[in-house]
Amino acid sequence: MTLPRCLQPPEWLQAADALPPSLIFHTKGPHADRLLQGGFQLLSALAGHAAQAGWGVEAVTFTPASPMLAAADSGRHLHILMEDHPAYGPRVFHAVPGYLRGWWFFDEVATRNNSSIRLRHFDPRTIKPDFAQRFCDRLRTRFAGRNFSKFPQEQRGSQPVPEDCLAVFAQGFKVPPHQTHHMGVLPLIHAVIAARDGRPVVIKPHPKNTLEELSALEALHDPGAGVHVMDASIHDILAACLCAISVTSAVAFEGFLHGKPAVVAGQVDFAQNLVTLTDPNRMAEAIAAALARDWPHDRFVTWYLRHNCVEDRAESLTEILGRLHRKGIRLGDQGPGFY
Repeated sequence: MTLPRCLQPPEWLQAADALPPSLIFHTKGPHADRLLQGGFQLLSALAGHAAQAGWGVEAVTFTPASPMLAAADSGRHLHILMEDHPAYGPRVFHAVPGYLRGWWFFDEVATRNNSSIRLRHFDPRTIKPDFAQRFCDRLRTRFAGRNFSKFPQEQRGSQPVPEDCLAVFAQGFKVPPHQTHHMGVLPLIHAVIAARDGRPVVIKPHPKNTLEELSALEALHDPGAGVHVMDASIHDILAACLCAISVTSAVAFEGFLHGKPAVVAGQVDFAQNLVTLTDPNRMAEAIAAALARDWPHDRFVTWYLRHNCVEDRAESLTEILGRLHRKGIRLGDQGPGFY
């Protein structure tokens, strides 16, 4: 196997300039474990290509200083940052799993809400609708059909979800580093309840909510008033709802496969296909705007995944090398247009 057998300690980077040209993965936790075991086909293919070209392949423990050190590289190595930490450098790329299992970010700016995808223009006319429908039908079978998501879900049908509800997907109440939230989770929920206009509201807690956060959410449960806090499968909730609402949850992206419009109250990199709310007093307007538009969900998902992300498979190496070449990086190969 061309992947390293262990993680180097963070201080190893201080002497990295003395090494021959190397592909260096900056990672930690479960991502590190799976990388070293060859569990990521895309990154294993990249490591194999580098090793075949005579490059070293290393993995080092990611720390908050890693992006700065990678960006300051003198031009010898290629750094792959495997955490959601923005950083731009001449020898830096970011790679983490995307919102749907099997698709990855490979971006020279950042990942998720900070990725360069948020800066790109989406024109649905460039995506053939028949192709998009077939592509998304396969995704629907894989995810909604199998009740599959990033986190384990309750069995479908285990809880009745009110039809035509406004679905709010909770997150942690603290703003994660490098994210922009225009309002907190609880203010968002209260704004939805105030704007519900007789429609039921379903609040879905997040698996990583703290006990204190869960208590605050459960205190809002009031079926008599049309407010339901429930842990039903997100696919049941998305199938039943009129609109998916969150601060920045990726569930909104999954909702596109269910054909549901979305409102978010923070910066996301799929904002081209939803309504972004910055003023909690305009929640009713935001929901109305989301419901009023015929969104090209299938064509957007197809564009987002096939034109911006990469599949976690060895065959995606060609696309990865193309992105490196466009940045002027050779990884032991000439590539089209390199002399």
